[in-house]
Amino acid sequence: MEEQFHEELTSFEVDEEDEEDENNHVIQLPATIADSDKGELFKELTTILSRKWMKDRTMVFGCSEMDLLLATRFDIGTLRDTLEEYKVFVEVLGLEVVEYEIKGEQWYCLRSNFYAPSELEKGELAVLGTIIGLVEEKPNKPIKTEKIKERLVLTGKMKEYFVENTLRKLARQGYIERKQNGWQYNYRLRIEFGDKERKKIAAEFRRI
Repeated sequence: MEEQFHEELTSFEVDEEDEEDENNHVIQLPATIADSDKGELFKELTTILSRKWMKDRTMVFGCSEMDLLLATRFDIGTLRDTLEEYKVFVEVLGLEVVEYEIKGEQWYCLRSNFYAPSELEKGELAVLGTIIGLVEEKPNKPIKTEKIKERLVLTGKMKEYFVENTLRKLARQGYIERKQNGWQYNYRLRIEFGDKERKKIAAEFRRI
């Protein structure tokens, strides 16, 4: 039973027969989850919400709400109630369930409340900090690549190819995304840098 549950929760592919069956039958979904099943469920949620993978050439974290619904076959109310209980469960472990959106779709992932080293190198963090500084000055306006280069390349701080490569890397990793021929925050930047952190970075940026 545990192996079957694991397969359903960690596999998000639905074959044509399953789709046809769901279209022709009303599935009776549980209103509550038995305490005996919660331990296994919470263990699987920890694995799934901790994962990092590529979707449409962009790194994403955790799992979408739709995929969780398909895997568990819960109704939306049961799923969200379960996640609220799970949030309390992982809090004592120093973890936090973070909710975010990708193109209007709800996603969930786990974030550690303890310090974790950044995947970015010093120069890449400088480019990201420059973007944060520029965006915070005009939050509703995408920042053009030329504006970033003006701050970093024309001043002799970095080479043009490095800035261009870093922008592509930051986009792949989910920190920034293109919009209207410019750059804006993507979901990961908001996850890892809260309002206070961004304001602090912007203040430091203005002093440079």
